[in-house]
Amino acid sequence: MRIPHIINLNTLAEFQPSPDALDLIGENERGLVAENFEWNKDHCPTLADCCVQTISKHFDKYQILDELPCMDRDHLLEILSHDLPLEVAVPVLNDEYYWQQRYKAKFGLILRRKPANWTWKNLYMERHVQEIIEYAQPQYNDEETLGDILDLCAPYVERLIITQLQSWKPPLTMEKEDIPETFQTDHVNFIYILRKLPLITELDIVYGVNSVGEGFSWNMFQMSVLDCQRLGKAILDLTNLEILRIHRSRLEYKHCQALIQNLIKNNTIVELDLSHCDIGDQGALCVAKFIQKCITLKILNLSNNLIRNTGAEGIGYIMTRPKRANLEVLNLRLNPLGTDGVMNILRALVRCDIPKELSLSGCQFKEDTIPKVALMLKMNESLKKLDISNNWIGKDGGELLIEGLEENNTLEWLDIRDTDITPQQMVKIEGILSRNRDLEEYQRLLEEKGLEMEVNVTYFSKETDHKEYIEKLV
Repeated sequence: MRIPHIINLNTLAEFQPSPDALDLIGENERGLVAENFEWNKDHCPTLADCCVQTISKHFDKYQILDELPCMDRDHLLEILSHDLPLEVAVPVLNDEYYWQQRYKAKFGLILRRKPANWTWKNLYMERHVQEIIEYAQPQYNDEETLGDILDLCAPYVERLIITQLQSWKPPLTMEKEDIPETFQTDHVNFIYILRKLPLITELDIVYGVNSVGEGFSWNMFQMSVLDCQRLGKAILDLTNLEILRIHRSRLEYKHCQALIQNLIKNNTIVELDLSHCDIGDQGALCVAKFIQKCITLKILNLSNNLIRNTGAEGIGYIMTRPKRANLEVLNLRLNPLGTDGVMNILRALVRCDIPKELSLSGCQFKEDTIPKVALMLKMNESLKKLDISNNWIGKDGGELLIEGLEENNTLEWLDIRDTDITPQQMVKIEGILSRNRDLEEYQRLLEEKGLEMEVNVTYFSKETDHKEYIEKLV
């Protein structure tokens, strides 16, 4: 007996008899065993089953899925080949079961987060397009021949994650004496690709190669300025793009400059991630220009980019300008900012109301850095989360940090791991942060009830009092 895929496996398990039930008297004498789903496994298939199997083998000619009765339709979806040409499968097959089985058969488990309102058909199409682009050969201009398949997949591709790009290699038809000593570093031209995928909202690219094997060469991990110029122009065709990530690549300042020249014309990007690249100070200045031009930007990740004093100064300056993006998250971790670089960011924090979250983890704090951070905490009224972990603070710095936090009523989360402050200081800091979180909750409840703040902040800071005020409002 065939169990259709629409039956939940948990429901099916409930019909399985327990071992105790099988040992009951008279169990072996039953003529009709209703829970035996294999009663007809040795029977000849019905004519309907034979017809469904024939349709499955010739589905590219007989695409009559919706004309079948429900039972036969479910049967056909279960036995349809996972190697059907997309030209046949995409227009006709919309059932999630088929695309789920096809995805698992080809790609296995899902190894990345699933977006909102996802479907198995969308996931399969996005992964299929990803595979095509990742193995396209730039020396043959493969991207220029992908128009038909991209047109077919375009309505289902909203997120494109590229984990590798093939580097240029001599074509097989090239004569040995014509092979250059140094290969060019250009990759596939994204202008031909992205113009066919207008619905993309998230674009994630890594310029490098994963499965290198014995043919390793540093040239595989290089990228050209032309790559960035082409990518920047291609992004202008993505009118729905919100998230752009170009990370773990040899993106230097000259590449960053070529990219930003076109990127500043975009007015939809909300998140820009250039983490783990090499843009340096000059590249950071280019990004600062982007902050000024793209007012929709909310999240900026520049971690591990060799940014020092000059780059931090440019970013800090733009943060204080009246016309710039309202950044909510700024990630500068693992950059060798030092005291001077950190000071440029701190000056901006006391003069503007952005960002809400800031990461300065592993930015090479020195002895004179923490006093300035503590002074900033006394004056800043907008920061909600601050990460200064993996910097040397010490016991004396911990005391200065506590003094600054005692006068701050907005900071709710502070990461101080691996900073050499004492456990007692960590307890005090957590108490102050807890006070601030409760104060935020108290203010929210007051706003819901249309009341005004009637509690003195200094009095509210006593750990034994603020819980009572919240309980009264709740």
